[in-house]
Amino acid sequence: MFNKKHRIVIDSINSVLGESTHLDGKLVFAGTMRIDGKVDGEIFSEKKSGVLNTLIIGEKASISGDIHADTVINSGQICGNIFAASRVAINDPGSLIGDVETAELTVEEGVIFNGKCIMLRQ
Repeated sequence: MFNKKHRIVIDSINSVLGESTHLDGKLVFAGTMRIDGKVDGEIFSEKKSGVLNTLIIGEKASISGDIHADTVINSGQICGNIFAASRVAINDPGSLIGDVETAELTVEEGVIFNGKCIMLRQ
């Protein structure tokens, strides 16, 4: 799942919300999902035994709402809180205006993170 530099390696993406798409409401996904569009509302991953749910937020994506997933990889703009059981990675040019609750947090240089972090035990 992680390579030597501790970056996440994704085998496949199950769902994509494209750049020209705007979703207003609750989004529920399972497996790996990539968002390149705009979401106004909460995002939840389904809890399934043995499945690690990963949300990838692309550079052009904009999220307004809380996110609940196992792993969140953000390169876009998030205004809301992230609750991730496993890991959160905020990559340049990403930004997060909100709080994070996770077991592992990675923030690249150049990222905007305005919030607090609560570290969970794995």
